[in-house]
Amino acid sequence: MDTTTREEGVREDMREVRISSGITPEDVETILNMAASSGLFSADAMLSAEDMAWDCAYGNGEEAQTFLLAKADDGAGERIIGFVCYGPIMYWPGEYELYGITVDPEFRRLGIGSALVAEMIRRAAAETGKSVFLETGEGRAFENARRFYEANGFSVQHRFCKQFIPMEGGLVYRLNIDEDDADNNYQ
Repeated sequence: MDTTTREEGVREDMREVRISSGITPEDVETILNMAASSGLFSADAMLSAEDMAWDCAYGNGEEAQTFLLAKADDGAGERIIGFVCYGPIMYWPGEYELYGITVDPEFRRLGIGSALVAEMIRRAAAETGKSVFLETGEGRAFENARRFYEANGFSVQHRFCKQFIPMEGGLVYRLNIDEDDADNNYQ
């Protein structure tokens, strides 16, 4: 299922943004370049992102993780301008993890990332999702990321679950999915 949204402030030639699931082998390099250019993916996170991207690009649709892509038409064709990768946490029914999210620098602060998070939440809620976890850095380089997560309903966890004991210098965030909110606010 695709979601189309019109974003205020987006370049005039790219006013309509479409969010869709799934990636192709041709998308992998773009996604990895976008992740690397954000400066927020560690070397280990980049290796994980690469593995997940190739798994999804060549998978059969039953992969544990899902990529949602934000795309805009620039006149020469559709262009990926952002992505989110998430998936269910094994052995934790209803719990999801946001593995990574980024938006092309040219399109940041226009609501693209929030639209990706909203679509992820909508889809997780449709699968009886209860909450979404993520881990991010605590340092100054991650300040904007933390503000983004908090603005989108995530809160820092001070008690940790075994799966989410943060690495040194890391923080765990959680967003509780309220089915009514997911149905009404994340469409």
